[in-house]
Amino acid sequence: MNTESNLGSLLGKSSRLLANNLNNSLKKVHLTVEQWSMLALLWSNDNQTQKSLQETLLKNKATINSLVSYLVKDNFITKRVSQTDKRSSIVSLTKKGKEMKNHTIPIAINSILLATEGIDKQELQTTFKVLEQIINNLTKDKK
Repeated sequence: MNTESNLGSLLGKSSRLLANNLNNSLKKVHLTVEQWSMLALLWSNDNQTQKSLQETLLKNKATINSLVSYLVKDNFITKRVSQTDKRSSIVSLTKKGKEMKNHTIPIAINSILLATEGIDKQELQTTFKVLEQIINNLTKDKK
């Protein structure tokens, strides 16, 4: 098996290249892809527990804690103790965090357009379907 053209290698390379491209573009707003991903998740569903962010982003607890700490320090989000479960923390967007959506969505779209340039729309839909199935296969035991 050619290690350069197997599924894992190609997925890893494409993911790193897309992340690097987006990271370079997000530098001007002082965010990383990881931080942006958390903000993007909150833009679609604000006021989430850290545990729920961890599960959705498929990150470990330490990584989520680090992301939350940075985003709190830079006033993108707030973190408070849950009223219903004192062991949980609720993460919410600040005004600054909400405003970042308008600044960064075009940056992300440009990275995706660059990455998908020259790919037929139907092939891209098939790619999404395959990637979603891979994710489902590899997370079904964790649900």
